[in-house]
Amino acid sequence: MTGIVILPAGRDDVFEDYKQFIRDGHPIEDIESYLNDDDLELFRTTSDNDLVHVWGTSVDGTWRNVERNDIALVYHDGAFVARGQVLQLRHDPDLAEYLWKENVEHGRWNEESPWEYMTFLTDVEEVDVDIKQFNELVGYDETYRPQGFTRVADKRLNQLSGEESVETAIADLTDAGERVHPVDDEPAPDLADQLRAASTDGNAHEEFEKLVAKAFSRLGCAADWIEGGGDTDVEIRFPEHVVVEVKARGNGRVNSLEVTNVDKHRRQRGADHAIVVAPGFAPKVIDNAETTELTTIAVDDLVELLDRRDEYAVPPEEILALLTRSGAFQDDRLDLLDEYIQDRIDAGETLLAVIRALERADGAVETAEDVRWIVVGMEDSNDIPTTEEVRSALQLLAHPSVGAVEQDEEGYRVTTGYENGIQLVRSLADVVQPPGGEE
Repeated sequence: MTGIVILPAGRDDVFEDYKQFIRDGHPIEDIESYLNDDDLELFRTTSDNDLVHVWGTSVDGTWRNVERNDIALVYHDGAFVARGQVLQLRHDPDLAEYLWKENVEHGRWNEESPWEYMTFLTDVEEVDVDIKQFNELVGYDETYRPQGFTRVADKRLNQLSGEESVETAIADLTDAGERVHPVDDEPAPDLADQLRAASTDGNAHEEFEKLVAKAFSRLGCAADWIEGGGDTDVEIRFPEHVVVEVKARGNGRVNSLEVTNVDKHRRQRGADHAIVVAPGFAPKVIDNAETTELTTIAVDDLVELLDRRDEYAVPPEEILALLTRSGAFQDDRLDLLDEYIQDRIDAGETLLAVIRALERADGAVETAEDVRWIVVGMEDSNDIPTTEEVRSALQLLAHPSVGAVEQDEEGYRVTTGYENGIQLVRSLADVVQPPGGEE
């Protein structure tokens, strides 16, 4: 869950620090020698003006509870004057000393209590929110005034009534930042048609974003629609952390793509990968996607994924594994998914064939090879499982957590009927279809 961090700048000298280091920012090039390559790339990629926005504290216990993407609020004189989003956390005594001992005039640097636990922010905006409004929102006493670096307890955030998310609550309070709307996976029979229609309607971009978020939710992902989040329109939190940018085009395809901006938004949110969804893409965009940490997918291919999820209950991990490979999602990846589905169907059919064979047997069946010969006698297909496949099926069905088959010194016996076996195997494999067609 996104948290709320309070950065107090109550005294006038501390407020000057806020203006210098958070509101105005500090040049990245001035602190290059203190940064490792990863942090330097992060700050350069996510900054619009080659500045870092940073705050320091000596309160390491509270600081260690802060997480990427938490919302930071700056407090001064009875009000919150700025908000931002946590970009990076860094413990660096040397950099802290350089920033707050050598670059300020107030002389408050304390060697015994240095501000070495640093919080770097992005998306900093000035706001004006009375402390009483904030106290009412999170349930603090009306007399509460921040006295130090603070992270609001999660139990208070869980009790925010009438709000969809912490981000939405703070956006409503400050009239700044983004609103985050979790999306459910309720069935939407006409989702495919809606996606196609919205993707080419220049007046329905927000609707298109919502539909794409809905699509990823239907694929089994935990997805949020981000309202007012720049070009990051959907965030997937499970099974992987991925940002999705949605591009509606009246002409049916994206002819150019600002890859640098996509990567900036991915880094700002700390995501592992980025996906761009559009009605279609020009060949040069498809070619360029392979050289970046992003995936392009056309709406028709997204619909194909939805069809396979609905028909075969493909696990979201399998879908995301293909979607988080850099480059364009095209027919070759659908073929890989179809091969996976077929393998699961074949495995499920083998399990059902073994259950049916043991059900037809007169007593125990001694070996896996004997079970296979019964299957051979039942099936009129050339696609007969091997002895090793039958042995693996027997091992799974005889496992104590499954219990569909029991084994003793005489051999294997089935403990359930074929119809129950169908439901059992579906619970194991999710994609089983009964041999011979429909139930």
